[in-house]
Parts: sequence; C-alpha cells; structure tokens
Amino acid sequence: MLERCLETLALLEPKPAEVPNPLEVIVVVGDEFQGEPPQQVNGLPMRVTYRGAGPFDFSLAVNCGVLASRGDLVLILNDDIEAEDSHWLGRMAAHLDDPTIGAVGATLLYPDRSIQHIGIEFEDAQPIHSFRGCQLSEAAAAGADTAHDVGSVTGACLLARRKDLLAVGGMSLEFPASYGDIDLCLRLMRSGLRVVVEPAAVLIHHESASRPPVIEPWEWERFITRWGEGANPGHPPVNSETDHRYDSSMTADLVDGDDREQLRHEILNLRDRALGAEARSQFLADRVANRDERIAELEDRVVEQDTLIEEWKDRVLERDTRIAERDIRIAERDTRIAERDAEIVRLRDELDRSAIIRLARRIARGSRKDA
Repeated sequence: MLERCLETLALLEPKPAEVPNPLEVIVVVGDEFQGEPPQQVNGLPMRVTYRGAGPFDFSLAVNCGVLASRGDLVLILNDDIEAEDSHWLGRMAAHLDDPTIGAVGATLLYPDRSIQHIGIEFEDAQPIHSFRGCQLSEAAAAGADTAHDVGSVTGACLLARRKDLLAVGGMSLEFPASYGDIDLCLRLMRSGLRVVVEPAAVLIHHESASRPPVIEPWEWERFITRWGEGANPGHPPVNSETDHRYDSSMTADLVDGDDREQLRHEILNLRDRALGAEARSQFLADRVANRDERIAELEDRVVEQDTLIEEWKDRVLERDTRIAERDIRIAERDTRIAERDAEIVRLRDELDRSAIIRLARRIARGSRKDA
C-alpha cells in the first residue's frame, strides 16, 4: 500500500521536483511497519521518521510528520490512498489561497466507486459522512459536486497550513485512533477558520485495509466529554456533565498591544520547539530502550558463548586424557614389541650355535671315515 500511495504522489502534475517549492514526503512509521521504506519513487525524495514505540497512534503519527515538515502546507495522507488523476492536490491547495479556509478535504471513493467521504456533518453530535455509500451522480444531484463548507473532513486526506496546525496544537493525543481528525477540524473552526471539501479531487480509499475499523466506546465518550452532546463548530464545547465550557483562547488572543503579531510569532516558535523537543526526547528514550535491549541480548550471547567455551574446554580435556591413555598403551605395546624382538634374536642366536655344532660334528665324522 505504501508503494502504491507513493507512486500516486510521484505522478502529481506539475512534477513535484520541478515546482519552485518541491514536494517533500515524510513517511511516519511505527513498530507495526515491516520492511524497508524506499528512499525515493520516480525521483521523488522522501524522509522516514519514527513515531515511537507502542500501539498504533494516528494523532501522534500526524504530529510527528507535521513537526518534521518544512513547507507552508501539510497534506495528511493515509497509506491506503491512491489517486485517479495527477491534478487533485493542486485543486485542493487552491482553496488555501483564501485566508478564511483552514482545512481542505477531498472526495474519497471505495474501490467499487461508491462514496466513502465527501465531507462530514453532525447529526445529534454524531459525525456523519455525507452521501456515504451513494454514487457520485446522487451527490451531484444534491449539489455536492462543487466545493462547499462542511463540519469536518477525514484525516485520511486533509490539507492545511502548517502554522494553523501548530496554532491549535496539532492533533489531540486524547484521540489516538478515532475522532482526532474531527476534533482538529472543530478546533480550526473555533479559531475562526472554515473547513471545505473539494469534490473534484477524487481519490480511491481502501479504508481500514491495514487495521480493523473499530471505534471503542471510550473514544466516543471522550469526544462527547470534550465537545458536548450538541457538537457545534461555531460555539465552544460544553461538558454535559459539568457544564464546563472549553472556551480557552487561541494563541493569537493571548497577547494584546502593538507587539501582538511579534509575540504571537514567538509563541508559535516556542510551541513548535517544545513539541519538537518532546518528540526528540521520546525518540531518544526509545533509542536508549532499544540500546538496553540490544545490550541485554549481547550479554545473553556472551553467557551462551562462555557456556560453549566451558563445554569445549571439557571436551578438550577429555580428548587430552584419551590421548594420554592411548600414548601409555602405545608405550606398553612398544615395550612388548622390543621384548619380543630381543627374544627372537636370542632364539636365533641359539639356533645358529646349535646348527654350527651339528655341522662341526658332521665334518669331524666325515674326516674319520676318510682316514
């Protein structure tokens, strides 16, 4: 899926590497990722950043990508997305020339070409995907084939300004899997920005291809606790149990006077640096944990090697003992052989003397006969 998604980005027009501000691709991976991420696709460079250890956390992954980015605009894109044409991103980006717009979504289709997403609206505080399961012709008949404001767009494909994402604090880590994108859009709208969907940007979304489409009850309860029973992007959220209003000011409202913009810029820089430092700290903590694991593994290997060495020493000692016993047996055999050879020489000498005596006697008897 990742390679298919990257190929979609590499086919964008104009070519990503040829525009004044080249497209940068940041692939955010976690422990669940398998394999080696490619360094580039069709000349499109990319960087890989590690989300950190632990279970899947979409909001944390998005924040890591935003902090690692350097461009003015940030596209949040799932790896299970592929495009039908090469101009979809340009159509989305054109909306951010309007300073009143804070986030832009696209039309997402299921592989069977029925609608999965063309904006989100609220019905009794419940986020509802407009025209879900319908055909594009049905949405067009209802006037949804032109760009329009919506209550939220999905984080599977969401384009925004980096500064706006940082100004509202990025994706809330209170929502690691579900509702984080909706919560982000609501906070952007609370800051005075609009959220729109661009129907002409059409992509195929293989929804939940890499993880089960499960929304836990606690996620819904947390969303309602933050935004109230009647989620309304035009008003601050209300906790239905305590009547507490979440009306904390946005960053731009924290200061007054002539230095407002300068101080706001400094605050955003400090927040950016703080978030970056936190991400780096987590990254270093994970590296230390991984290093400790590797050290423990090496220590276990050393213990195993020491055990093998001791076993080897015992085997060498047994071999040397057998060699020594063999040498003793060889020495004893050589002694017996030497004794046998000496006995053979003695017997041979005795046999030789007897034969000489008998020959001398025969010669003597022959001489007497001749006389």
